Amino acid sequence: MRIAHREVVVRLREPFISNTGVTTEVRQRIVELDWDGHTGYGTARGASAAELAACEPLLDGASPYEIRRVLHGIDRIGGVDGSGGVGPATRAALDMALHDLLGKACGQPLHRLLGLGGLPPQPTALSIGVCSDEELVVRAGELADWPVLKLKLTPEDDGSRAGVLRSVYGGRIRVDGNGSWTPEQALKVAEELHRHDVELLEQPIAPGQLDDLRQVHERSPVPVFADEDCGGPEDVLRLRGRVAGVNIKLLKCGGLARAHQMITLAHACDLQVMLGCKVESSLGTTAMAQLAGLADQLDLDGPVGLLDDPFTGVRIDRGALILPSTPGIGAAPTAGPAEFATFAATYTQEED
Repeated sequence: MRIAHREVVVRLREPFISNTGVTTEVRQRIVELDWDGHTGYGTARGASAAELAACEPLLDGASPYEIRRVLHGIDRIGGVDGSGGVGPATRAALDMALHDLLGKACGQPLHRLLGLGGLPPQPTALSIGVCSDEELVVRAGELADWPVLKLKLTPEDDGSRAGVLRSVYGGRIRVDGNGSWTPEQALKVAEELHRHDVELLEQPIAPGQLDDLRQVHERSPVPVFADEDCGGPEDVLRLRGRVAGVNIKLLKCGGLARAHQMITLAHACDLQVMLGCKVESSLGTTAMAQLAGLADQLDLDGPVGLLDDPFTGVRIDRGALILPSTPGIGAAPTAGPAEFATFAATYTQEED
């Protein structure tokens, strides 16, 4: 199995603002695995070239039918460049490419191969970044026919901006706090959100305060979901009884195999499941969309605001997800396979 990889910079049509900063472009590493005439693609923001090099011996002689063995080997790799091993972003990119290869080798879309065919996905939310009330009203008017909007709030917000949105928008509203408030502030915000029929509040307090999170969850009139507090399967178990649901993202958990495991664990723990993403290309979003039929909520709008998406894949039509019917993940490079392969091979040679 041959590996090549490169970093791409993807621009946004307009800046996206949250309390974590302003995003005008995203950098992500694209991984290409070639095996038996098939090519599998994977990607993740934050994937490391050094970590990928450390994983290369495990791929030598491997096949896509050995995903579990390869991933287990990756998890056992020691320190790379002074780190504690291979991080979840790099693992996610390789996991994605391996699953893409598996589907292509079997001639089936991945969701069908996993037995998830016929499960209709929920509509995905579309996020609105930090903006003035006037801009929010204009944006909401443009998105009036989206069924779910997700409003990003900051520490300065008291929840009243949800009222501004509700005054011009009749659909479902979610709010993402990104850890903005103290527990006391979060409860006041939740009361205000409840007045405007907001359906859920995501990560209202900073991560790592699980007892405080439980108190907010138990007292909030709006269901509370964990995002930054939910990285891997062990976090799902820790969050049982502390939130109403969890947001699972590939680059945080380490790929599709772990995401699938987390979904099963969450439902067994009576937690709702949201599948999420970062601002990213259609490749990563299409990969997560393969599991969409298992989720209670979707937040898979990653490529919607991109100016030059390097991949095609899942189509998002005003919230509705239309999965590709082609084998594997179903995402294809916009540059064309030949051009992509040439670029990737050159890049790998230069790195070596």
